[in-house]
Amino acid sequence: MRISHVIHTFPPFSRAGSENYCEALARRQARRHTVSVFHRVADPQRPEYEVGEERRGPLEVVRVNRIFADVTSFRDTYEAAPLARRFGDYLDRFRPDVVHFHHVTCLSTRCVHEARERGIAVVYTLHDFWLFCPRGQLLRRDLSLCDRHTDADCVRCVAYQLPVEGGHERVTKLYERAERLRRWPLPKGVHRRLASLPFAGETAAVGEIRARTEHVLDMCSRVDRFIAPTRFLRDRYVEFGVPGEKILVSDYGFDLEPWRTMPEAEPEPSGRLRAAYLGTWIPSKGVDVLLEAFRGLDPERAVLDVHGYALPFDGVEGYEESLRALAQGAPHVRFRERYEPEDTPRLLAAADVLVVPSIWYENSPLTVHEAFLAGVPVIVSGHGGMAELVRGGGGLTFRPGDAASLRRVLQRLIDDRGLLARLRRELPAVKSLEADDAEIEALYAEMGAPVAGASHG
Repeated sequence: MRISHVIHTFPPFSRAGSENYCEALARRQARRHTVSVFHRVADPQRPEYEVGEERRGPLEVVRVNRIFADVTSFRDTYEAAPLARRFGDYLDRFRPDVVHFHHVTCLSTRCVHEARERGIAVVYTLHDFWLFCPRGQLLRRDLSLCDRHTDADCVRCVAYQLPVEGGHERVTKLYERAERLRRWPLPKGVHRRLASLPFAGETAAVGEIRARTEHVLDMCSRVDRFIAPTRFLRDRYVEFGVPGEKILVSDYGFDLEPWRTMPEAEPEPSGRLRAAYLGTWIPSKGVDVLLEAFRGLDPERAVLDVHGYALPFDGVEGYEESLRALAQGAPHVRFRERYEPEDTPRLLAAADVLVVPSIWYENSPLTVHEAFLAGVPVIVSGHGGMAELVRGGGGLTFRPGDAASLRRVLQRLIDDRGLLARLRRELPAVKSLEADDAEIEALYAEMGAPVAGASHG
């Protein structure tokens, strides 16, 4: 079988969850099939839409450059017809039996059309909410959750990209006003309504949002099958308009081998609870919530290692600086170095509990599964796919975005070490990459891909 994976970025350019999963699955499939990866890079020194390729182990990797140099409309940000044509050329050369999409942000929604026009089977793994949320995480610019958004809410979030009266100057002023408003102690929900109000009458901008929604739903109709790692994510896409019968709920698979030889970690000499955070330092991950919670704990009884690195985040500046300021006067908070995926078993071996404090509806964080593989319980925000992962045991939840709630959960573990032992005994099983591969191959076969007599790449 000839399989093409399509994703917005790929290692070594980025190593977030969807990219790591895509690489692991592609390499596993390449043991029996011919596998290629098509992804986007952003190099301002190279021409827009320039295509390059290389052989990376068993994978043929094709990259297309896109820096949004020719964008003249909001539609250009997601359709990008020139990029779709490059993708079509790639399909004609590689001739896959199935195209497995993971993300089309920064690429083109038209890539799905290119595959279907050639009669190629299309699978799409859903990793976040980008298909119906232009910002991808269902978080407004003020970092409040977007549970039931209106078109005006979407306009407010991406106003810089839309035909808004008064242009960027007016939008900047409205954003600044909304930021000041956010500091007022108003009842829940009032901030959002007031901040969105100025955009409610932007007819042209609202029309652009509606056009995007209609276009994406049309794109979804051309996908043969979707895969959602959690039921929570599946249900949100059903609400959006994707037929439920098209969505297979199937969590990620993992290579179990690195976890069979977990390194031995030295115990904390003082007997303190060892908490860890692994991931990027961006506002949606709630790292500030974790640091605020830890500031109120006794430094003699708990310690926190914060592994990872900071990334830019639209609408928020100076986040890393604010984190380091929060850690001032908190000797039990230790910032660690950036790490590679292969370091994860070693880092988790030195932890008693992993904390995943995301304020957005995380889908199925890889770090939660990795903690389970390492024998480490988790504390997660009590919503979205995270809460679903610990429903059967192995972890505790707290009120999302609430540092005091998180602090109380941490204090429970500090005071009752027997609770930690019980959580370890309840850790759920993690699906192997081998089982995941087999399940996905069966899905390909269901759509008519030629599994029998597969090509060996």
